[in-house]
Amino acid sequence: IVNMMRKISVNMNKSRGLSLIELLVSMVLGLTLATGVVQIYAGSNTTERDREARQRIQENGRFSLNFLSQQVRMAGYLGCLGLEGVSVNNTLNAAPATFQPQFGIQGWEATGTTPGTINNSANDVALVATNTAEWTNGEVGHVIPIFNAVPNSDIVRIWGAGGSPGIVTSVTSGLGVVTPSFQAENDVGIAVDDFLLISDCEQADFVQACVVSPVGGGTTSNVVLSTACSPGNVANSRISSQTSGANPAEVVRLQGTIFYVGKRGELATNGSSLFRRELSATGTADAAEELIEGVESMQILYGINVDLDIRNTVDAYVPANLVTEFSKVISIRISLLMQSVADGSVPAPQAYTFDGVIYDGSAGNGNLPTDNRVRRVFTSTMGLRNRALGA
Repeated sequence: IVNMMRKISVNMNKSRGLSLIELLVSMVLGLTLATGVVQIYAGSNTTERDREARQRIQENGRFSLNFLSQQVRMAGYLGCLGLEGVSVNNTLNAAPATFQPQFGIQGWEATGTTPGTINNSANDVALVATNTAEWTNGEVGHVIPIFNAVPNSDIVRIWGAGGSPGIVTSVTSGLGVVTPSFQAENDVGIAVDDFLLISDCEQADFVQACVVSPVGGGTTSNVVLSTACSPGNVANSRISSQTSGANPAEVVRLQGTIFYVGKRGELATNGSSLFRRELSATGTADAAEELIEGVESMQILYGINVDLDIRNTVDAYVPANLVTEFSKVISIRISLLMQSVADGSVPAPQAYTFDGVIYDGSAGNGNLPTDNRVRRVFTSTMGLRNRALGA
């Protein structure tokens, strides 16, 4: 027993604990290590948010310009007959004033946004109705549909053919009490209420399909141009275009698309996005469709062939309020200011340059943003294929 007690005493003497100083030193070292780990995590998290934000801006910016380019390049394409200077037989019964496919392309300049002018951020800015003085156009006769859009950002409307033209196999012109109609290939995809352009390449007609029914085993459709839809066709109207086996007429579906910067639900606190409104069944602007988020501003310049020279080259790029003849527009230059969707993508507000203005808070420059978003500008010049090749 005595020997056992001695062994226990020896073991207890050898098993001494940490002193208070050693404990404090170990705690400091542990906290220092933990702080380093937290800082590394926070830094990598910030870097990852920045990287992801820039990637999304790159993706959204390129997709936006690519989508707009496809639409702009086909502006004014309405089949074999160009509408420049052509008198089109319009059978529509009191179509809305905004139904203006004869222009091909229409633009409205946001007031006070000429290049070099300081513009405020679209964040937390309320939308404005388009029938106010916020948007102007330099040519008489252009009527903008009424909807709400982000101020300080331009608006453009593209008119053209929806899809490829189809062959018109027969035409009932409409004489006396006979309701005009025609038969066309089903590949055109004509549906009830569609607005159409029929052309034999010498004359053309604006019409609306009120009744569409298959004929000929389903390969063609009979389209009745009656008064049964809205706005419908004028009673006892007559189709001027003619068709034959040797010289067939063609038909295309009219498409009018408005592009603008708006906000989801039209709430001022929501982020801004690129929106579109397509031609509705009644000839007005249809419901808003959000296309690409993160578009803060869209600024557009129109390339005009002022002297109508044979080379058909651009003589000047001007905003829409200085375009007095949109028939002379052969290209447009679109600049998009993209911003990261989420705030806090970068640790501090970032300066940027857009439309000839530096936004860094310096004297004579625009204010530095109050948010912590990443911003980048995307610009592209797009030619109107149906005008750039000349007459």
